[in-house]
Amino acid sequence: MNRHLSDDELLDRLCGLSENGEHLETCGDCARRWSELRERRARLAVPDEVSIDFLAAQRRKIYARLGEQPRPQMKWVPALGAACLLAVGVFLYRPVPPPRPDVGDAQLFSEVYSMEQTTEPRAAAPIHALFEDNQ
Repeated sequence: MNRHLSDDELLDRLCGLSENGEHLETCGDCARRWSELRERRARLAVPDEVSIDFLAAQRRKIYARLGEQPRPQMKWVPALGAACLLAVGVFLYRPVPPPRPDVGDAQLFSEVYSMEQTTEPRAAAPIHALFEDNQ
């Protein structure tokens, strides 16, 4: 006595993953389950192409069930917001004038020369001041 095909084996055959045709020819119970499975698949089959009208009607039904009306698509709103931000930015933009140097070239070269001639960096002066106050 042969064992019956499991549901997984029948589903594999339905999807084309296996071939168990010889058992279906000899076993009436498996053949009946196989035909029921094929009929169920035929009932649930989705058409390859769905019309736009069908999808729009389906969307309206969903919105009606949710109790709200579909909002019109306003694709121009983000572009309008960006344009407003750009206009405000251009209106408020004030270029910063370049800073005027308070120090002349001669004074700058003098400070650079004095920094080069010292052995300690200028940042060490506050540390020396800490030790001199405690004496």
